[in-house]
Amino acid sequence: MTSGAKRLWISAALAAGVTALVLALQGQGFDPLLKAELNAQDFLMRQGRKPPVDPRLVFLGITKTSYADDLGEDEMEADPVLKMLGGSFPWSRAVWAATIERLAQAGAKVIVIDLLFGAPGPGDDVLRRTLEKHQDRVVIGANFVGLQNDFSQFLQKSQTLLLPTSTVLPAPATGHVMQDRRVGFVNLWSDFDEVIRRANFRDSGDRPGSVLPPGVTAESLAARALRQFGRADAIPPGDEPRRFRYTRAPGFGYKPVPLHEIFLAGMWTNNFQGGEFFRGKIVVIGPAANILQDRHTTPFQYPTPQMLGPEIHLNIIGAALQGEFLREISGRGQLGLIAAAGLLAWVLAFSFRQTLRRLVLVLLLAACYWMLGLLLFNHSQLLLPAVGPLLVLLAISLLIFGLDFAVERLEKMRVRRLLERYISRDVARELLDNPATFLNSLTGVRRPVAILFSDVRNFTTMTEGADAAQLVQQLNEYFEAMVETVFASRGSLDKFIGDAVMAVWGNIVSHGPAGDAEDAVTAALAMRRSLVKLNAGWKKRGLPELAFGIGVNHGEVIVGNLGCEEKMEVSVIGDAVNLASRLEGQTKEYHLELLLGESMAPLVREKFLLRTVDWIRVKGKTKPVDTFTVLEERPPGGTGPAWLAHHEEGVRLYRQRKFTEAGVEFQAVMSAQPDDSLGRIYLERCEELAAHPPGPDWDGVTVKTKK
Repeated sequence: MTSGAKRLWISAALAAGVTALVLALQGQGFDPLLKAELNAQDFLMRQGRKPPVDPRLVFLGITKTSYADDLGEDEMEADPVLKMLGGSFPWSRAVWAATIERLAQAGAKVIVIDLLFGAPGPGDDVLRRTLEKHQDRVVIGANFVGLQNDFSQFLQKSQTLLLPTSTVLPAPATGHVMQDRRVGFVNLWSDFDEVIRRANFRDSGDRPGSVLPPGVTAESLAARALRQFGRADAIPPGDEPRRFRYTRAPGFGYKPVPLHEIFLAGMWTNNFQGGEFFRGKIVVIGPAANILQDRHTTPFQYPTPQMLGPEIHLNIIGAALQGEFLREISGRGQLGLIAAAGLLAWVLAFSFRQTLRRLVLVLLLAACYWMLGLLLFNHSQLLLPAVGPLLVLLAISLLIFGLDFAVERLEKMRVRRLLERYISRDVARELLDNPATFLNSLTGVRRPVAILFSDVRNFTTMTEGADAAQLVQQLNEYFEAMVETVFASRGSLDKFIGDAVMAVWGNIVSHGPAGDAEDAVTAALAMRRSLVKLNAGWKKRGLPELAFGIGVNHGEVIVGNLGCEEKMEVSVIGDAVNLASRLEGQTKEYHLELLLGESMAPLVREKFLLRTVDWIRVKGKTKPVDTFTVLEERPPGGTGPAWLAHHEEGVRLYRQRKFTEAGVEFQAVMSAQPDDSLGRIYLERCEELAAHPPGPDWDGVTVKTKK
């Protein structure tokens, strides 16, 4: 048998053996393999698309077991509810009656209390009347008590059902308490590794071992909330658990509003707009204090995998409202993918004899498969199994790679020994170990990119009297945070220019003009947030706070490998780069942190709230450019604050030479934003130009003489 035939049979045997082993482990439900798959899916949950926080959902949290330390004696004496909150938890149930009444009067659509009123207690009578009065908008909890936290085990081993006490919710004359639309079970069942990834919306008395009577169907807290909200259509059909997409990591999504704040007159008026904040929303009330121990493990890791129970309920409700449920490949489908991966690995080993090229191709295929899984996760709500197929593909490829490497090494040793008989050892080593040497060079291409310049304010002045070591350390901390945001937004760091940072999107990998521009603005906003956090830390350490300006522009540039033979770097040059730098310089003139060029506006307007700044002609340019700044990410369906419309109308009138009318609009801006520097600039201009009208050649362009 030839060496080629031997290799073919050996590689086929390796591929078949590995595939059969993984298929057997998958079919038997091998825990480490299943856990690895769940961990891979958790990684997708952390890194993939996350639905936005639903503005219709509010978390009212029991953040302390006693609010006595947060309340004054006069406040507690003036309000009986605050007085009860100043005591120890559990409080009188009159607290929950008052909470429901206050939220209902404010117009809350649904009020969900993630608590169990399992035993009689003080205030039951008033809570009972309140639940009856607002029966079309309240939900309270019941609890299945079982031996297992795993729902699959619970199906066989549930023991009892803890219902609300009859002094709070009397048993109905007919039917079962769990059929009352005001009652939902609070249970959150985890997978076998104690991580909550699925939501259970129903349990049926027809299920074997159920504690419910036959024919009775119980619904979860989330299902009841959706039904009371008028969105019964959003509740998934059937009794099977449904994988759902989390909104954010614990503590970054639905943040708790402390319960006592809704009873403080000042906060009720200022923070909650006299209750208008709650109008039409689902308000979930539940434990948010560590001592209440209502935390569960989620797919997240940072800052903690533990998420509050009410926050998980909110994620489930939000997923239902936004249709963010995930579909899973069937068991047979998973086995089919594993078998296909094994066959593919063997075909590649048979087709590509060059081991390094084959290994690179396998890694690319694995990366493409992973990216396909990410795309399906993000856009098709489908969880593509990753561990089994990739394990087979990579394991077979590596084993055959090892086989080929061993054969190649043996062959190379044989050839080396042969060559060393005729030529010097050094020459043989070069011929065998370095058959080709080359240098890739980028000669220059034109590409549309987004460019960001950021520069620290008054840094030169700071260097004159600052301690050199301390200043370098502080600047390095600043650079570390800024570059981290660039990389997190899929950008590339072009260079540091003293205390300035230059970053580019689209020079190496592009996500399209709009994608590159949005990533650049996302990075700029993240830089602003990072600087706020840095300044807070520096202030505590007694270090000077920093301020900066950011200019972002989009346009065609030349991307090339620039430099000399001794040192080269990939960079960008062109007019769009120069304009981005000029825009950064102009942030000082308008007392803003961020300026965008006019080519950026149409690319990012759908995602961010933009504010027109000025029509300017920067130094070194003859053509004026329209400039903008960014307020924030555009909320879903939002148009921004009311004063923004006044500002934009004022700019329009200003450019039409209607200075008096424009001044009225800018006065409205200043009334809403007294410290608004841009509004003040325009108001002063309007007053000056109204008093001294410009000549006919006035075109509204502001000429800049400084960089």
